[in-house]
Amino acid sequence: MLKILILKPLLFQTTLVLGLLSLNLSLNTVQATVDHDRDGPLQPTSDPFLSLSLSPALQKSAGIKVQPLVITRHQPEVIRYGRTLPQEPLLQFKSDYFQQQARLKKAYRQKQLAKTQHSRLQAEADNAQWLAESITLNTVRSAAELQWGKKIVTALTEIEPSSTVDFSDRSKTLLYVDCPVDEKRPMPATIAIAHRTYRSQAVMATLIDPKPTTPPAHLGLRFFYQTTTPTFLPGQPLVAFIPLTEQAINGIVIPETAIIQHLGQHFIYLKKDETTFNRQQISVNHPVPGGILVTTPLTSPYGVVTRGAQMLFSEEFKAGIPEENDNDDD
Repeated sequence: MLKILILKPLLFQTTLVLGLLSLNLSLNTVQATVDHDRDGPLQPTSDPFLSLSLSPALQKSAGIKVQPLVITRHQPEVIRYGRTLPQEPLLQFKSDYFQQQARLKKAYRQKQLAKTQHSRLQAEADNAQWLAESITLNTVRSAAELQWGKKIVTALTEIEPSSTVDFSDRSKTLLYVDCPVDEKRPMPATIAIAHRTYRSQAVMATLIDPKPTTPPAHLGLRFFYQTTTPTFLPGQPLVAFIPLTEQAINGIVIPETAIIQHLGQHFIYLKKDETTFNRQQISVNHPVPGGILVTTPLTSPYGVVTRGAQMLFSEEFKAGIPEENDNDDD
């Protein structure tokens, strides 16, 4: 029993010293809030739940960086992924289609000729052959429309090149963009595309058909675009930047390094004064290059924490965990 009494104060002192050396963060919150869910985990809230105090010296040693809040004007975008479309499958379909069309025409001529010869058996055989060739042609076209859509297939099966989709022009690149199956927004007429997530290197692409396709073995919606920039290789992966609004809106760009995700919610830390940091929930509905455009009011004379936010959140979460009570009657 004596050993237990000696070890417990030593353990408490060691834990306290380590906590002070790590960040020396103190909690400035109402005790009733902490006691509300003493036995459960700390639950995030839209209001600042805790105020963390950290001296300027410890902020410097912990690497805390703060960026001022600046109102800017942006057009929010969402990133989708796609790929350039190789021309070989399209040209192969075009060849197969016209060959099948020629067989259908030949079967039709044979069918008409059998009528003039007054041969019942030959007429029935030629009619059956004509029906088989017609079904094959429709099947080939329907399968292509599932893969690439009606507009592209129509352009491929035209005798004269289409003004919308011209596959004979090597200066144009056909590509597709995949979207979730529950995508509600209509795809814009023009989007920016790049071979990497570098927005500054993106070029414009034009929508071919606003109706999406659902290719076999694909779980999402697929939209086809065309660009006049021939810098992409066949089958090359692409990044598409899809605008979420028609016009630019005002807001504050929060860098991705400042955002903490927890239980499906997103938070940032605002520096309220020289030593105090408050957590605030934000919406991530407006992604822009370099971060998230927050349109709700944010107030802080110092700015948002862009480095060290995860560390602050970890310390805040640990602070919400209650101390182990000593119920030993001995």
